[in-house]
Amino acid sequence: MIVGHSAKPLAGLIQRLDDRSLLVRSESRGLDRASVSIGAPCTHDSRQVRPGGVFVAIPGARVDGARFAGEALGRGAVALIAEPSGIRSFELERERSEDVPSIAVTHARRALAEASAWWEDDPADRLIVVGVTGTDGKTTTSTYLSTALRAAGLPAGLISTALQRVGGQDEPMTAHQTTPEAPALQSTLNRIAASGDRAAVLETTSHGLALDRVAAISYAAGIVTNFSSDHLDFHGTIDEYRKAKLLLVDRVRGSAASRAAGLEPLMVIRLSDPALRPFVVLAERVGIRVVDFDVADDGALLLNGERHAVQLRMPGRFNALNAAAALSLVAAWRLPLEPAVAAVSAEAGPPGRSEMVSAGQPFTVIVDFAHTGPSLAAAIGVARSLAGANGRVLLVTGAAGERDPGRRTAVGQAAGGADLVWIADEDPRGEDPDAIAAAIFDAAGQVMGPSTRERVTVIHDRRAAIAAAMAAARPGDVVLLAGKGHEKTIERAGADEPWDEVTVAREALTSLGYPQHT
Repeated sequence: MIVGHSAKPLAGLIQRLDDRSLLVRSESRGLDRASVSIGAPCTHDSRQVRPGGVFVAIPGARVDGARFAGEALGRGAVALIAEPSGIRSFELERERSEDVPSIAVTHARRALAEASAWWEDDPADRLIVVGVTGTDGKTTTSTYLSTALRAAGLPAGLISTALQRVGGQDEPMTAHQTTPEAPALQSTLNRIAASGDRAAVLETTSHGLALDRVAAISYAAGIVTNFSSDHLDFHGTIDEYRKAKLLLVDRVRGSAASRAAGLEPLMVIRLSDPALRPFVVLAERVGIRVVDFDVADDGALLLNGERHAVQLRMPGRFNALNAAAALSLVAAWRLPLEPAVAAVSAEAGPPGRSEMVSAGQPFTVIVDFAHTGPSLAAAIGVARSLAGANGRVLLVTGAAGERDPGRRTAVGQAAGGADLVWIADEDPRGEDPDAIAAAIFDAAGQVMGPSTRERVTVIHDRRAAIAAAMAAARPGDVVLLAGKGHEKTIERAGADEPWDEVTVAREALTSLGYPQHT
């Protein structure tokens, strides 16, 4: 049994699945289901099964999780959940002990989400959960919102790409996965609720929505930062990608906690962005009030048309838009706005997002997670504004392997806006790094023309590429290290390489004789 949890009857889980219209049938082969107790979390990873836990077999694109039922049983699983095809599979039937109940469900992933929420005593019902989605800006907006809500008297935890915040304490995120799988997600939400936080800000990705990781969560509100093409390796088309993002609107239903606090369901959407029109239409169709946000030419935040002067520590108009989105929700819920504005103004931002690295050098170094065409173009724009009159933008960038190939073209085209570019490995995974770099190089060439070979260098070793960019920098230049941000590994086919972009940047500066780390 896991510390902090009491054993629960299997019958309660079966009833939960039946109540959610997920149950097809359950089989116990003469075993009294009332005698079976669940004493550990549900999981879809057979390697993580603990004695007393439940194994949920997920049918994957390549491998059916039912194949690993034997391993799950060997690790002490007391019940098996699968879709009918998994229940019938030879591997499952052959390995399954006769005294271990099997439960057939219509959707295994939804069942995993519901089972995980059931085990953790439905923490989302005890919290005011706000979901933040969009192609770019999710992490920064989520961080701003958690900070703003806490300052406004509504203590809010945070689950984001870069960090978790539980009870006001920040915890690093080491995984590349933004919205965790349901067992980890529900466990963290339970910790947030137990800490005394009343709300939780959840960075909600298209994968998290499409794969039902958040299926057991009723959101009190949602924020959509922006929308552009991405993740087509998973979704197939931009229409399917949009449909996945739109699922957040369907999940904004309010919770017991939000209703008790008198907070109406809201969607915060920038009305002036034509790409977000489908989100507005759907929200209005289902009766959810839409809250607008924008940024004036002079940098003031526009919250439903009202101007608010905010001096952000993070540079760039896109970060101002992220702040405006977060503060718009605070204003719409009629929470105290002035302390929220002050807190957001003081917020340094999440790690790896427009993060400055200073060691007394006469040029600027910025670490940023920008890994899509639009986000990289925006980051280069910020770098250009920070460069001196004769300063240049020196860029280190790359693109992930086994992901949407179109991202490489977009990154390369955006990179064409820099003065000098070093293409380095980001996360090649199982792909040929030369092929990834070539795609970026060719796309940059569409912008740079004949000067491409003089301005763009391929150095796969990211550490060496960063060192080369630092060595080439002159006073007034800006060195932008894009694509890795907060991430702690470079994912390769053989083994992941430990990584910390800020640390590597500081090491490069030290080698150049700039030891004054700040």
